[in-house]
Amino acid sequence: MSEEEILIEIEKAVAANTETDKVEFKDARGGFPKTSIQQSVSAFGNTEGGVIVLGVAETPQKSFQVVGVTNSSDAQERMTNLAASDMNVVLRFGYHLLSLRGKTVLAIYVPKCQNHSKPYYIRALGLPSGAYVRDGNTDRRMTEEEMYDYIRNAQGDDFDSHVADGLTEADLSMDKIKRFLQKSAQKTGRDIAHGGTSADVLANIGVLKDHEGVLRPTIAGYLIFAKEPPQQKHQFERYVIRCVRYKGSGAHTDILDKADIVGTLDEQIDAMQAFILRNIPKRAEIIGTKRVEKYEYPEKAIREIIANAVIHRDYRIAETYTQVNVFEDRIEVFNPGNLPPGVTVENIKTAQMSRNKIIAARLNDMDYLEEYGRGIDIVFTKMEEWGLLPPIFKNSSNSFKVILPGERLSQLNDRQLAIWGQVMDKHRITRRDVEALLPDVPEQTISYDLRKMRDMGLVRQAGQARNTYYEATF
Repeated sequence: MSEEEILIEIEKAVAANTETDKVEFKDARGGFPKTSIQQSVSAFGNTEGGVIVLGVAETPQKSFQVVGVTNSSDAQERMTNLAASDMNVVLRFGYHLLSLRGKTVLAIYVPKCQNHSKPYYIRALGLPSGAYVRDGNTDRRMTEEEMYDYIRNAQGDDFDSHVADGLTEADLSMDKIKRFLQKSAQKTGRDIAHGGTSADVLANIGVLKDHEGVLRPTIAGYLIFAKEPPQQKHQFERYVIRCVRYKGSGAHTDILDKADIVGTLDEQIDAMQAFILRNIPKRAEIIGTKRVEKYEYPEKAIREIIANAVIHRDYRIAETYTQVNVFEDRIEVFNPGNLPPGVTVENIKTAQMSRNKIIAARLNDMDYLEEYGRGIDIVFTKMEEWGLLPPIFKNSSNSFKVILPGERLSQLNDRQLAIWGQVMDKHRITRRDVEALLPDVPEQTISYDLRKMRDMGLVRQAGQARNTYYEATF
């Protein structure tokens, strides 16, 4: 919206003595109204955009009065910080200082969020609690059904379905595609003798896409069926899996093995699996009358976690790598980009949303998911069978981490695991932090927990008396 259009909408709302579907009034005299502004930002972003006006107050008689804004510079800075840190994606707001009824107000234009980024929500609240829609003159919390409608509509803009810049069909391995189609036909009982690897078939499965009258590889098609390692192309050079095996429990310890894994997505999954298996202990057990060797971690759990990392990575983020860190007491898999919309740490076992629909479907066809839609559930089951703690998920603003605890970490009880999770997040905690985390636990028990974790080498104790704190050893 132009400044003139914004002023017209505001004037109409003031004259009608009501907020509208495009205008929301806020009184900022008592400070920056962060919570209610977050809701309005989400609501406008999820609908058609709108204007938040700082400097108009609602009176006890339910009318609106122009009171002006006193510190517009601070308000703009806080709005910019809100856009960058409080919401799930960054929108560029427009700021306009306007004269209204003889006073200065700050009009903040919130643009409509792009389809592939909806729902637009408050990061700290997650989905659906942090997502709002503009309903007339009100910010209304989005229902769960509406949330899934937004997500389904956004699927049409899947990044992996976009045409890969500067590539042609000749950049794909037709031998690999032919083997894939033959295997797929055998599984489904189809006859491909007459279809072969025709362009229509490849377009139907998302490997090719029409671009200005020419069928060219999609990002998904190229990442899976490239003739040469995709990372040789500049636009895909960051799609590397960086693997490191550390000697101890932290990244400060010696590196025993490392590899930067390139290749197509299926090749990367295989290479990641091989790297992890050669860097974790293998022990012998007597089962019945037989001696059976098995790894410290279940192979199926490892396979599902690394396959999910490759399949669900946010490939829009090309500034960093997927990382695999193998420590003496855990395996960590770190991915650029947080969980897809609609998926949370709490519902991750049952949610079946993917930001890469074509990649997920084709790698499922290639048997790189143990059971489509049930992979995480299998990880929980296998970890329990091995006598290990369940996987730990850490979802942040721009990354997602899965931790598979090994035998040593699996000695922790629920209290100690909660403390360890807090240390991982903050890197340093005080005794008071632990007491706040476990308010109903006696002091003697907390002392025991911290001492045990210190003796296990998971935390390092520093400081004295009231200044004592505990920090991560990794």
